[in-house]
Amino acid sequence: MLDPDDKQVIKEAKEGGATLVTWDRVVRQEAGGITPYEALEQAKLSGKGTPEAQAEVSRLHTLKPGDLTALADAGNKTYEHFRQYIPVTRQTAKFVRQLRVEKKLSWRAVARYYSFVWDGPWGGNQLAGMAICEKAAKLLGEDFMQPPWN
Repeated sequence: MLDPDDKQVIKEAKEGGATLVTWDRVVRQEAGGITPYEALEQAKLSGKGTPEAQAEVSRLHTLKPGDLTALADAGNKTYEHFRQYIPVTRQTAKFVRQLRVEKKLSWRAVARYYSFVWDGPWGGNQLAGMAICEKAAKLLGEDFMQPPWN
């Protein structure tokens, strides 16, 4: 099940003619998207995966050198913050597993639901959903990036 924000991201991607690239299996299946590894392979096969081509894409989108690195660093810090501060117990881990595995909620939808139930300030942040699923899966002896989680 998709979160309203997931639906908006998919809508914008499709309207813009973009291919949605994500690790989230739920979103990827709904959008007809691909994994980051598949995107990299496609870029290599099309000749667009070279550093020169990446610099050209960045230039066309008015990104300056280092912008993507800064964005990735900020995302990593945010993810680590969520991993450190969002509590997940064994009992809530079972609940999260139901949301993700049985109800097939996206990471963003898991975050929004978990935030609502436990009065968390992160709302539908996808990185929060990933951290919640990672912690829950680990408590249950599973891997959130592998089936049946993803």
